[in-house]
Amino acid sequence: MNKKQYFKIGDLSRLYHIGVDSIRYYEKMGILKPKRDPKNNYRLYTLEDIRKLAMIRELLDLNLSVEQIKEFDDNRTVENSLSLLEEKLQETEDQIQHLLQTKNSIQARITSIQSAVKDRKFMGQIRLKDLPARFCIMISDKNLPDQYVDYAVAEYMRSHPDKIQTIGACDCYTLDIKNSNPDSSQLRTKNVFFYSPEPIYDSNYTLPAGQYLSVIYPGNYDNTKKWVQKMLLYAGKHHLDVISDPIELCHINEYETSIQSEHVIEVQIPVKTH
Repeated sequence: MNKKQYFKIGDLSRLYHIGVDSIRYYEKMGILKPKRDPKNNYRLYTLEDIRKLAMIRELLDLNLSVEQIKEFDDNRTVENSLSLLEEKLQETEDQIQHLLQTKNSIQARITSIQSAVKDRKFMGQIRLKDLPARFCIMISDKNLPDQYVDYAVAEYMRSHPDKIQTIGACDCYTLDIKNSNPDSSQLRTKNVFFYSPEPIYDSNYTLPAGQYLSVIYPGNYDNTKKWVQKMLLYAGKHHLDVISDPIELCHINEYETSIQSEHVIEVQIPVKTH
């Protein structure tokens, strides 16, 4: 290897696989300080410039801005180096935790959708389920028109940015039979909440353990009202007392598919035996 004292900008560009414009920018920021060839005014870079360019590349990989790199280069000490590395280590740990939460959320949604697809074999069958306590996120404890649900979710997430990742949960509603318009095809709702079978968020609302009448149906939300009526008749015939409001769980809806026949909606009614 020839021991060169000076290197041209093209040498550095090839060495680090970066554009000459970037190298000129580092010079403009005062990090690189090439000499000038007195004959042709070409930039001449030293081994010190190469060392600094290696430092720039490493710090850029740590997501530092060029301005931050310049500040660090002007104040290089062991203490400052440790402080910088410890800060970036914590940032990396936070990113890892966020990625793990995202992974768990995605996996939870995949599991939920796959389970809903399998449950299609029970379409239109009223069944009695024994369910454990289910931990949920209450988004809004008010009746909301459908077009305002996404707004309410956005508002909740804005004020609770670390509490929920909606991709992992299905949207659910408590139904208000008493105050619903009898002439409407849909039931009024009391609230909006999210549920996931996996613990992917900090819960603020719980569906109690117990027996629930359940029915799964495809397609239009208008069918919920019809199914609630059928389930209430079923409860009466099978000596079951309704102990709370029905809930609607949207396992697969317009968020997952634009094909309405692929929707999977579940209605559950808490009951107990006479």
